[in-house]
Amino acid sequence: MRTRRLFSVLAGPLIGFFALAGCSQAPDDFDRTPEQVTTELDAVDASDLQLPLIIEPLELVEPGWDLPPAHLGEVFLSASTGEGTLDFSAVDIHGSTLWQAKRPSGCTGFTVSVDADGAPLAVLTDSDSSTDCDEDVTASAYDLETGEQEWGPVDVPGPMRGPGTVFAAEDAEPTEALALDPATGEAVQDGASDVRRLGEYRGTILSTDDKTLRATGEQSWELSLPDNGWNADELRAAPEADPGGDVIALDAGDGVGPVLDRETGELLDDDARGVAQDANTGAIVTLGKQGLTVIDDTGKNELPVSVPQSVELEATVGGLIYLREEGTLRVHNAMTGSLARGYPADGSGVVAVPGAFTPDGLGTVQAGDRTLLATDRVAEDSEQS
Repeated sequence: MRTRRLFSVLAGPLIGFFALAGCSQAPDDFDRTPEQVTTELDAVDASDLQLPLIIEPLELVEPGWDLPPAHLGEVFLSASTGEGTLDFSAVDIHGSTLWQAKRPSGCTGFTVSVDADGAPLAVLTDSDSSTDCDEDVTASAYDLETGEQEWGPVDVPGPMRGPGTVFAAEDAEPTEALALDPATGEAVQDGASDVRRLGEYRGTILSTDDKTLRATGEQSWELSLPDNGWNADELRAAPEADPGGDVIALDAGDGVGPVLDRETGELLDDDARGVAQDANTGAIVTLGKQGLTVIDDTGKNELPVSVPQSVELEATVGGLIYLREEGTLRVHNAMTGSLARGYPADGSGVVAVPGAFTPDGLGTVQAGDRTLLATDRVAEDSEQS
C-alpha cells in the first residue's frame, strides 16, 4: 500500500438522489427482451472533477445511469430514464455496454445475484398494467454478462423490496414478503406462517421468526435472537445492504445493528450504523458506537478517529476510508486512521466519491448526480506522462 501524505478536507457536492414518479396506467407496448449490443463507450472529459487518486490514471465512461448501480464480478448494471421507460444497461470494466433492456418507468427494482453455479445474474422487475410497477408485478433473471434469460417472468406480490430477490406489496404484513431462489425463480417455502424474509444475498436467504435468525440456501446457519438481544419485530435489513457483498448488515432498531459474515453467520460487529467492504484488500469497515473499526484477516482494529453522529461512512477502497459530514468529505488511512491524501492537492471542481469497486481497483464514482465508471483503459495523459 502506498503511503499517503496528509490531506486537507475537501468540500463539494456529493451523491445526488434521483426520484422517479409514475402513473397507474398501462405502459406503452415495447419489447422487454434484452438486446446484446457490445458497444464501447467513449471516454469522458473529467477535467472539471476532483477524482480520487486511485483512479486518476484511468479512462472514465458515463453510462448515463440515473439509479444507483449494482455489480458482481466485472459487470455493472443500472438504468437511465427514457420516454416513459427505464433503459437498463450492463457495462463491463472495459467500458463496453454488453446488453440493454427496457422496463416501465416505475419498475426501478433490480438486483444482482448468482445461479446454482455461482455465475452472476441480473434480476429485473416488470408490469404489463402499471407504470408504477405496483400491480401485476413479475420478476425475470438474465445472465449478467450476456443478457440471456435464465428464468421468468414469475409473478410476485409487489415491487422488489430487497435486499436481493424479496418482494412485497406496499401494505403487506412483514410475514407476507416473498423470497425467490435466484437460481431458479422458485418461491422459497419455509412452511411457517410467522417467518419474515429479510433479504437474499447471493443465493443465501435470510429470514427470522420469533426466536431465530436463519440463513438458508447457498449458506446455512442460525443465530438466537434472545441470546443476541435482538427483537424479531425490529430486526430488518439495513437500507444500504449490498446483496452482492460478503457481509450482511442488519438494523436492530434506530438504524443500528449487527454486521454478519454472509458465509458463516459470524458476528463481526454488533452496533454498526454503517458498513463498507474494501474490494481491493477485503477488509470490512464498520462505523458504530466505538467509532471506526477495520476487520480483516488479522482481527479487529479500532481506529483513533473522531466520528460524531453526523458523520457517515461513504466508502472504503484501496486502503482508504471516505467519510462524509454534510457537504464535507475527508479521507483516512485504513491502517492508522490518520488523515490521508485521497485527491490531488491542487484539484478543483465537483468531488467524485468512490462507489462500487472490483478487486482490481475499477469501479464507479459519484460526482454530483453523475455516475461514472473507471475502466481498465489508461487515459492518454497518463500514457504520455
